[in-house]
Amino acid sequence: MAITACPFCFRKIDSSRLAYQCAGRGNVECKKSEDEARVKLTGIKLETFPTFLPEPKGGVIPGANRSGSVNCPTCGGPARRRACPQCHTALPIDFVDSKSPMIGLVGAKGSGKTVLMTVLVKQLREMVGLRFGADIRIATDNPDGHQGVSDYQTSREVPLYSNRTLPSGTQQQGSASRLRTTPVVLRWRQEMTRLMRGQSLQSTVLSFVDTAGEDLNDLGTAFTLEYLSVCDALMITLDPFALPGARARLNLPEQAIQVGDDVPLDVVSRITELLRTEHKVKNKKKIKLPVAIVFTKVDAFYPSLDRQNPIMARPAGIPAYEDADGQNVHEHMLALMHEWNAADIDTHMRLNYSDYRYFGVSALGAEPDYAGGVVAPGGVQPHRVEDPVLWLLSKTGTVSAA
Repeated sequence: MAITACPFCFRKIDSSRLAYQCAGRGNVECKKSEDEARVKLTGIKLETFPTFLPEPKGGVIPGANRSGSVNCPTCGGPARRRACPQCHTALPIDFVDSKSPMIGLVGAKGSGKTVLMTVLVKQLREMVGLRFGADIRIATDNPDGHQGVSDYQTSREVPLYSNRTLPSGTQQQGSASRLRTTPVVLRWRQEMTRLMRGQSLQSTVLSFVDTAGEDLNDLGTAFTLEYLSVCDALMITLDPFALPGARARLNLPEQAIQVGDDVPLDVVSRITELLRTEHKVKNKKKIKLPVAIVFTKVDAFYPSLDRQNPIMARPAGIPAYEDADGQNVHEHMLALMHEWNAADIDTHMRLNYSDYRYFGVSALGAEPDYAGGVVAPGGVQPHRVEDPVLWLLSKTGTVSAA
């Protein structure tokens, strides 16, 4: 028995007892329709062929054959595609044999989560895949609630990269336009060298979830975010513009300041209480879940940073997470937090978490026109956005640390 979390509905499932989804190739016509279980658990109304979980008799699944398929009970055709037995969403083809770390992306309103996630997914597919010699692609039919990969790219990537338009904020969970939190699921496939076994292929399924800042306004709302209780790691985005000490160093337009001064620490505190409750961590113990604290919009501070500051530098780009470089960034971000009079955030992290690291990233690479809602003339030029993910993946063994 291998218990894991479905990357779509966040329910615990046994990966050795997955459902099957018909392909509509039997002697009798199978019709596509909305799946009630999928609508209920994910809010997705895409029509699919029937999903079923055959009951084994005497240890043998009825209809199973050597090809790894079973016969659909409706049309009799072979069904090879596996699906979640809870929400009936089709899973990536190598889900059974994959590591499947669930990485949550949370933070306050205005901290840049939506832009960061859009840029991160594209950066992973194109630049990180090239860096690691990996095939990284979207592995779902409804990334972030969109009707297919093309729809996702048209809605998310084209406006930001081609039209240079900043997105509106993520809608709160439960709102009419966003009834459920829908992830972007990526499949990372690459060759790995193993002792005594030579080269072998390894697949990893990554599930990234963006949640609206309003979902963390109070603990009552936060507890509805089911995925937080099954996440293997967290990225918490913090907006430095919400820190008075940081804001005093900048000349920001009114449109750039979207939240109150106490929001960053409040959000971290609420997440901590949620994790302690869901993971049953006693107050005398520290939370073991790896947490990346990601300060966004660091491009605004470029003029005040020394050119030799590691936050300004770019990693060497080797196919590994550069731990020494990451530690240097962590220490310099900690120094900035003290300069910004935000040491209370570090005190909270130190007393509550055993494994955390600070990151400074820029999804856009340069300050946008906040009043006009447009990206700088040079376009999107991300800086260090992949660092938090690579650090977290080094914890699971998906990537090596150097």
